[in-house]
Amino acid sequence: MENKKITTPLGKVLELKPYLTAKEYRSIRSVYVNAMQTNITGEGMQPTANFTGEVVNEAENRTIETTVVSYDGSTENIVDRVLSLPMDEFNFILEECNKSMKGNLTKTK
Repeated sequence: MENKKITTPLGKVLELKPYLTAKEYRSIRSVYVNAMQTNITGEGMQPTANFTGEVVNEAENRTIETTVVSYDGSTENIVDRVLSLPMDEFNFILEECNKSMKGNLTKTK
């Protein structure tokens, strides 16, 4: 499947992977999983999520790093460049990255 190219609100070309592999998805998910704690009680194991804001930022950065192929024709320093954009542009890019994480594949019957 070919990469997806779309125009952002600022008129820049954003090139994204059309989907992620399971390995790429797990890499992003591991940011949250690694921050979880498990308590073992008499009733069994109970995972607890006690995330800091830094975990969310790290997961977003990994999502951008994993899904964005290029921004404005360049593959260099994508995460830093995206983080330096106005919020509307950043939110648009992150939303498109999240779509790639879901796959957007046509389901067969």
